[in-house]
Formats: sequence, structure tokens, C-alpha cells
Amino acid sequence: MLNIYSEQDMKKLTNGNVAEKSEHTPLLNGGQDAPYVYSFTNRIVEDELVHSSSSVQSIGDKPRKHTKRKGVLRKVKLILLSCVVIFCVISLSFLKVYDGKWNSIAINRKKPYHANVTGDIIFEEETIHLRAKGPFLSGEYYNVAQDFVSFRVAKVTSNGTYVPVSKEWKLLLTSNTRDFEIDTKVLEHDFSLEPDEMSDSKTYEVTVSTNKKRDYVSMCIDISVRPKLAIGQIVMALFVLIGLYVLIIFELVHQTLAALIGATVAISCLAIVGERPSSMEILTWMDVETLKLLFGMMVLVSVLSETGFFDYIAVLTYKLARGQIWTLVTSLCLITAVLSAFLDNVTTILLMSAVAIKLCETMNIDPRRMLIAMVIFSNIGGAMTPIGDPPNIIIINNRKVQNAGIGFGDFTLHMAPAVVLCIAATYTFLRLVYRDISTLRLSDPPEVIVSKREIDVWKTALNSLTGYSPEDETARSEVHRKIKLLETSMKRKLDNTKISEEEFRASLQELTSSFRVKDTSLLIKSGIVISVVILFFFMESVPGLNLSIGWIAILGAIFLLVLGDFEEMESILSRVEWSTLLFFGGLFVVMEALKRLELVWYIVNMTQNAINSVDESNRLLVAIVLILWISALSSSFIDNIPFTTVMVQVVADLANNENMKLPIKPLIYALALGACLGGNGTLIGASANVVTAGIAEQHGYRFSFYDFFRVGFPIMILTTIISTAYLSFCHAWLGWNE
Repeated sequence: MLNIYSEQDMKKLTNGNVAEKSEHTPLLNGGQDAPYVYSFTNRIVEDELVHSSSSVQSIGDKPRKHTKRKGVLRKVKLILLSCVVIFCVISLSFLKVYDGKWNSIAINRKKPYHANVTGDIIFEEETIHLRAKGPFLSGEYYNVAQDFVSFRVAKVTSNGTYVPVSKEWKLLLTSNTRDFEIDTKVLEHDFSLEPDEMSDSKTYEVTVSTNKKRDYVSMCIDISVRPKLAIGQIVMALFVLIGLYVLIIFELVHQTLAALIGATVAISCLAIVGERPSSMEILTWMDVETLKLLFGMMVLVSVLSETGFFDYIAVLTYKLARGQIWTLVTSLCLITAVLSAFLDNVTTILLMSAVAIKLCETMNIDPRRMLIAMVIFSNIGGAMTPIGDPPNIIIINNRKVQNAGIGFGDFTLHMAPAVVLCIAATYTFLRLVYRDISTLRLSDPPEVIVSKREIDVWKTALNSLTGYSPEDETARSEVHRKIKLLETSMKRKLDNTKISEEEFRASLQELTSSFRVKDTSLLIKSGIVISVVILFFFMESVPGLNLSIGWIAILGAIFLLVLGDFEEMESILSRVEWSTLLFFGGLFVVMEALKRLELVWYIVNMTQNAINSVDESNRLLVAIVLILWISALSSSFIDNIPFTTVMVQVVADLANNENMKLPIKPLIYALALGACLGGNGTLIGASANVVTAGIAEQHGYRFSFYDFFRVGFPIMILTTIISTAYLSFCHAWLGWNE
């Protein structure tokens, strides 16, 4: 919530100057309910402001050409985006939802099912795509169940002979195989055909059989032949991805709207290629666990902020840091990195960002630079353990990875040295980039920032007036005049904001005595609930505990709201980052659509082909380097969660390929480091980046795609180089593959 500060609300604390490059920074003053601000003297009389207002207006008449050009570009943007929306309306209006051609079948041990499918003569390489809907078990029961269904593919030659061309695909069965609607699962599989496996008659036979001795098995299947590499679909996917980045990088629209536009266009592209999903299917694309985690933690942090806890901690930490900026930066970044190793980094950022922003406002540090540094350390620290970052959670839960003996301890032991080296290099890089301490300070004095917020509030009020009545027109004139006066006053304040060190210490003593927790009872309740939530986060992987991290956060938020017994909920819910949640929803849809448009598989196939082309003696080294760098670069521009979901399957298949003779462990560690470190490359590379941007914007410190890119991308390159050297030394040279 934004507060409007009147001239009477501004209290004079100090005047004077401070050395520009001193690491001792003046404390910002203000009430607990408002951002910290420098006090300043505001004695500008009304007629003087009016005179200044007219001067500002005359100055504003000069850049008319620039304003006109900006107006033309805005119209072009509106026209292009309108055309995109019209394209979506037309495609979604006339192209039907793809519901598949489900064929109901019933098989038993003696009576398998045979189906012939025909490919297209123009396909040079083909993939037989099979979907099965039936009473199947998930992967964790593979060592328990005995009954299964198998799928095999054989090519039908021109002389009518049948030649098997693929490995069988097995699905394990539940006990009830007659009425599969009771517990049905839809599973998909691609039978990739090599050039020598393709049929000269373009006809293939799919055989479905079972080993079940008694009773029959009911299921539905959908079989289709697709090109192994659909160039048109990949072009569409690139168009969607590039368009999304253009909208975000150049800030043509808000990032949430950009994600919604990208999701709609992606669905329209799927409709064009005949794979338009249903609304229910689109909902399944969204990572509900991530959304539940974000919402629950946002509510918990919102309630905690009601107690005044963050204000108190900000002043206390400032006293402990004794005004030393780098002491504060180092402490916050290292604490964030360590916490991210044992908590999900999104949770860590949600907990740490509120304290960091208050501390930055207290010490006149630019919160945007601090938050960017913290989320970069969070992504690096999260790479250390299997539970620290979402890509690692996806990797460690893969059945083939678990069968290879990669557990929590083994994973952490291999990853920790690389993470420590990357943290040290990142810290050194930041010290070099910000060696001039003034670059870490706010670009505007805090009192000017408060004035800008006040102006924004008045502009919002101006836009809400319709102007349909004379009273509204009068009100609009008065509000417009008030805005001009505030803008003139703000310009006069720019040169009168520095205070002396002595006056700063006096104001610090005064603030230390006045800043106290507002609601001790609520603080105790919040502390207990949040502590229990964090404890359950650590216990989430304990066998027998059936609560996911999303449910833990949601239940904790509900319990705290019950204990808080709030009379009204608006103040709590207003702090929830609804735009961030919508952005994630749109991003999940975009990334799943890119996967279905084969862009992710195209990247994966390029990786596989490059590794296969290398001599066996150097194959491990090349595989490590390629997987690491392709994962890092891809995760910078494609959200690392869907990319890792596909890539971990490819890495497991590479390791299982008897001809390639590659150990799985170094490939898994290369993928984990690449996916986690690659998240630092761009603003939408990792979920924690998006959350940080949303929190910063809510507090009035919005940073752009480029602000993050110019710091994050060089660090991503640096840490990936370090990881390459580490993995090459440990696994390719020392052979630490067990």
C-alpha cells in the first residue's frame, strides 16, 4: 500500500554533507508504516511553486518531436499486438480442440491387439507417437507389480514381411484391469525410427500384448506417425519465444501481459498444427505445486510484515553492520546462498527479500542491486543439494537416477565444491563491478523517491476521474495542478538531502528507541507457524509424509490466518503478488507449448548427435561440456523447469546406451549445474528471478530485463566456465565417477 505524505508529515532531522564514497551511510527516517525517508526542509511557498510549474511547462514544450515519435511507435505497437490478438481469435474460433482418436481395446494373454498405421511419403525421418489410457501404475511400483502391457513396433515391407524395429515399451498394471476409468492414467511414448528402420511402404504395425494370466485388460490407445523433426513447428516455437523476449526486454508491455499474450499465441500455434489442447489440459500444464508454494509463502510473509518485524530487524542489522555497505551485502548474499541449499530458493527469496529491502532503504542502498545479487547467490546455492532448486528436485526424483545410486549425500558431495568455487568467483566479480561504492547507492535521494510515489498516487487518482460532469472536470484540474506542484517541489529537493555523520548517529539513536514490534502476540504466532513450515520443508522427503512443499505452505498460511483472527483480509491479500502468479501461469503454458512444438526436443537431439559423433576416448569429456553448456544457455532463455524435465530423460538414455559407454553420474551433475547456473542468465531463466522482480516492483523498485541481464549473464558465463573446469578435472581426468 502506498501512503501519501503531506508537507506537514515531513519532519526535519538533519542537514549537511557526507563524503560521497564513504561506506558509512546515513540512516533513513520515517514511521514504521511507511518507507524510510530522509527528513528535509520543505518551505516552498505556494506562489513560488506556481511560478516553477509554469517554467517546467515551458521546458516540456521543447521535446515535442520526441513525444510525437514516441506516439507513433506506441501506435505501431498497438497495431501489431492487435493483429496478434486477432490471429489468436480467428485460429481459436475455427480450429477444433484435438481430442485424439482414442480406440478402445480389450486384450488378454492369448489375444494381443494389432494396429496398422501409415506414415507420410514426405517424412525423411519418422516417429511413431503412442498415447495409452488405462489402469497403469506409476514408476515407483516397477519392482512390485507383475502384470504389464507391452507395446512393440514392426515395419511392414513392400513384400509384406514384418520386421521388428523398436524396443518394447512396458506399462505396469493395477489389480483392476476391467474398469480402468476407476484409476486411469494417460501416458505417452515416442518410438523414434532410424533411417534403416523406416518402412519402404510407409506402413507400420503396433502390437499391444499383456502377460496377465487371468481376466482381460481394457484400455484406449491413440497412434500417429509424425516427422522426427518438424521444422514448421520449431519455427513457430522460435517465433513465440523470440516474441515473448522482445515484449519483456524492451518493456513494450508489462511482463505479466507479455506472458499471457505468449501463452495465447502458443496455444494458437498448437491449434494450427492440429494439436489444440482443451482448457482442462491447459490447466494440467501449470505447476500447481509451485503456485501453491508461492501463494502460501506470500501470505505468511504478508502476515509477518504486519507485526513490524522487518522494520525492527532492518534497524538492528544496520547497527550490527555499523554502516558498512559491503558487510551487509556479504552477509545477506551468503545467508541467502546457504538457506537456498536447504530450502527451495523461491521460499528463501520470499523470506529474505522483505528484510533486504528494509535494510537497503535504511542504508540508502539501491534495493534493485541488492535483490539481483541475492537471487543470483540463491540460484548458485540452490545447486548444492537435491532439494535446493526445482531442477535438482526433478533430477533426483527420476527413477533411472535413483537406480544409479545418486542420493542426497552423494549428490551434495559432488556438487558442493563446484558451488563453493562459483560463490567465491561471483563475490569477487561483484566486488569488481561495484568497486565504486557510490554505484550501490540509490540513484535518487530517498525523499525524492517518496515524492515520486506520492506523484504516482495522485496520477492514479487523476486517471480514475472520468470527467463526465463539471465537478469531475474541476477535480481533474485541481489534481493536475497538485501533480505539477509536486514535480516542481521534487526537483528542488534533489540538491538538499545530505546530512552529516554526527547528525546521522543522533537520528539513529532516536530511531532505535522508537522502532519496536507493533504486535508481539502476532509475531510469536507467526514465528511459530513459519518455523513449523520450514521444519516440514526439511521433512518433506521423509517416507510416510504425504505433504508436498506446496501443501505445507498453503496449510501454514491458513493456520496463521486462523490464529491471527483478522477482522479484514484486504491488507493481507493486497500484499500477495497476483501479477507474479499470473506470470508464472502464462509462462508454464508457453514452456509446455514449446515442448509440444518440438523446440526442446530439437535442442536435445542436437546434443545427442554431437556426442555420438565424437571418438570414444574423448566422449565423456565432450558429453560433460555439451550437456553443461547447452543446459546453461538453454535454461537462460527457456525456463529451467520444463527443460530439465526433458533433458534428464535424455541424459539417462545416453548413460543406458551400451554403445556409448558413458557413466551417468558426471552427466547428471553437469545437467544439474547447467540448469541451476543457467537460471542466472536472464530474468525469466529461473522461478526465483521472476519472484524477486515481482517483490521489487511491489515495493516501488522495479528493475528491467536488461538490469538483470547485464549482471546475471556475465556471472552465468563465469560460473559455467568454472563448473566446466571442475567437472572435467574430477570426472574426465581423475575418473571420480562412482
